[in-house]
Amino acid sequence: MSGTLIVGIDGTESSRAALRWAMKQAVAIGAEVNLTHVIDDEWATIGARMLEELTADAVQLLAREADYASSLDAEVVVHTQSLHGDVMQELIAASKQAEMVIVGTHKTGFISGKVYGSRSLRLAASAHSPVAVIPQGTPRDGRGIIAGADDSAAGRLAVRLAAQEAERTGENLTLVRAFTVPEFSATNDALRRESIKLSEERTLEILSDAATLARLTAPTVEVKTRSVWRPTAQALVDAAATAALLVIGNSRRDDVDNGMVGSVSHDVLINLTGPAIIVHARDPQ
Repeated sequence: MSGTLIVGIDGTESSRAALRWAMKQAVAIGAEVNLTHVIDDEWATIGARMLEELTADAVQLLAREADYASSLDAEVVVHTQSLHGDVMQELIAASKQAEMVIVGTHKTGFISGKVYGSRSLRLAASAHSPVAVIPQGTPRDGRGIIAGADDSAAGRLAVRLAAQEAERTGENLTLVRAFTVPEFSATNDALRRESIKLSEERTLEILSDAATLARLTAPTVEVKTRSVWRPTAQALVDAAATAALLVIGNSRRDDVDNGMVGSVSHDVLINLTGPAIIVHARDPQ
């Protein structure tokens, strides 16, 4: 595989974390890296003189980050570009020519969490390529690849990508499927038991299909499955806490493109403790 990895650069430590991850990925897949800084002018209020000054600052920032990238691996081809406008919209547009777009995130969680200024949820929802979100200050290297398993086109794409990453890195792959059961009154114990049984059967069916797909994609990878009785986002975040990588799918409808990720992807992204890749596919409704 080869191509270009676009890294969102803004001078923060979280963007440095994204850059470090991107450089390792570039070495692994033989890709080039494009460091992209967007001068934030979402409302088109920056005057010509200020824009000239900000452009000069951007050139200096990109030169500094390019030097840092070269210090990590001098063999990787590194390009830089400075754009002007709505940060996330510019990255979304750039993603049309990218193998992947990579951004950093502050690791803060639900209460005060922001993903690349919170607006990168738009990037995860609308990018034309996979999006990698890298938390700042991940405490240690994790082991294993985690993928969320479901029967959507995006879920199958996530399983395939996760299997490929597991094969490339020599890691094992764990497919996670969570389910919950609606609350029933105390007089409906039989209905509750039947609902649990049906949910468990469906979960095992989805995991079996996902495991088959993973083994067909990467026959040498050890594939494990895990069903969890809890909310999906919580299950994925917990499973990924000690993993090297989490891969999740984000479905899109042919008739809807509102720039929003699904509720599961949203909750996972603002609670990341390790690197995650979001892949997209359209599911006609």
